[in-house]
Amino acid sequence: MKPIQICQHLGQGHIDAYYDELSGKEVRAVLKAGGCSVNVPATAYTQAARRRSWRKRFDAEFNGGNDQLALALLLEWLMRHHRSMLVDYLDFLGVKHRQGETDEDFCATRDADKLREGVAELLKKYPPSHVATYLLLVGHLQETPVFDQTPEVLTSLGLGADEAAAYVEEHKRTYKPKTERSPTPMVTIPASATA
Repeated sequence: MKPIQICQHLGQGHIDAYYDELSGKEVRAVLKAGGCSVNVPATAYTQAARRRSWRKRFDAEFNGGNDQLALALLLEWLMRHHRSMLVDYLDFLGVKHRQGETDEDFCATRDADKLREGVAELLKKYPPSHVATYLLLVGHLQETPVFDQTPEVLTSLGLGADEAAAYVEEHKRTYKPKTERSPTPMVTIPASATA
């Protein structure tokens, strides 16, 4: 599941809460990573005024489907404010890490059943929407179908049981490992189109 899809399933209330946890510096980093300008009007003297300006820009880009912005929001929110969940999951899996960060592609080196066992462990300690956000983002970044095919993760994201079951079946039917995907053709833009 792509980051923008994770955010859409979470709903506006969760996105607002995630955004509100970020400091001004973190909001700027999210906007920059999403390819957005962080400039504010000259009249935005206060932090509150700057945040309102950035929020309008964030909402416009987010509602336009900016997947890079969604990815940046989720990563910043997780790494700056919910690192303990990452640490707990990696500790459960026995993955060596530095405060929740690892270079190991643990979705490839750990059994799918073990990865799913960790879902239940996280759900005992953290809000379901947070667990779903983290694990679906990991699945996206490590290109694994495990979490997209785990109904508990999908219902924690906010999907109903029937919707989650249908999503799992569709994902199983359409998912292709990276090695089986056809290469994306390179598109060349003629020089006259950029002038």
